[in-house]
Amino acid sequence: MAGIATLLPLALSLIPGALALRQPATTPTEEEIQATAKILKSTPKEFSIPIGNLQQWSNTVLVTLDKVKIEGNSGVHLEDADCEIHFGAHTPGFKGDPDGLVLEPMNACSLPFPGQEEQKNSDYLNFAKQIKGTEVKATGVPRIWPEHLHGGGDSNPDHAVELHPLTLVVDANGHPTDFAENLSAGEFRGGVSSPTAQKILKSTRVAVTRTGNNAVIDFFGGQIGNFTVLEVQIDPKTISTDGQNSFRMDGQVLLDDGDAIPVHVVTIAGSPFNNAVDKLRSRKNIVNLGEVLVLFSLSPKDLLDAAGKSNGKAVAVEHPIQLILYGPPD
Repeated sequence: MAGIATLLPLALSLIPGALALRQPATTPTEEEIQATAKILKSTPKEFSIPIGNLQQWSNTVLVTLDKVKIEGNSGVHLEDADCEIHFGAHTPGFKGDPDGLVLEPMNACSLPFPGQEEQKNSDYLNFAKQIKGTEVKATGVPRIWPEHLHGGGDSNPDHAVELHPLTLVVDANGHPTDFAENLSAGEFRGGVSSPTAQKILKSTRVAVTRTGNNAVIDFFGGQIGNFTVLEVQIDPKTISTDGQNSFRMDGQVLLDDGDAIPVHVVTIAGSPFNNAVDKLRSRKNIVNLGEVLVLFSLSPKDLLDAAGKSNGKAVAVEHPIQLILYGPPD
């Protein structure tokens, strides 16, 4: 909390924040200023990520971690939860605080296990049994989001980082299981209501302090969640490839009150929606994607940039939210 007094004036200047997308930009209201002051007086969720990991995760949307020890798994969650199966893990390649990881393949409750013709929970559970207690190579999107910092277990260790979605597992025998084909919205609309999701976008404030080779992250906000449906616009001029066929871009979320919150956006190689975004790169004007299924995250690149400016002091992240996009629900 030591950096709050310095952080507050800068944070206030960020409300409501604006990309070139937003027209016209507005100045903060007294109500917004007071709301932010209240948030920054609250106790933040604090965690740390090694600078080396942030550097790697800023280069590509999908990352691969080696020697990932699978320690436990959940059952297959119902659709009104998140329709996933979770694998709890640790790896020497990630030494954040907390240092747990959770690997989460998408649509386990609704789509067949890779290579199968129909969905069976038993296929996912048999796979979990096969890899439990072993070291695997895992590929996915590094999702940074402090939902479960404390009180975890084997299937859900204390963590602020997930591979979410998990797209590929190579087991100890070198056999690959490709989950990328299951990346779609389908009928899933997430478990976070629209009003709650919009509060998350408006209330989240993030500050970074570099301490040695670590970025200490203070996350200020109220309730946080994962999947939801939001109305998203993107600027096609900002669409860039990460060199591995996934895309990054700038965008904004349109809220019910008429406000627009700047966000960063990523889409994932191998997903149908990633292919659709690729075709938008020649557009010159802002594209409204309509309502799309998204997963909340923090932007590793913006966390890294803030850490580079820190010099031991808390630095506010101007636009911390990164949305992982899956496309419009059916």
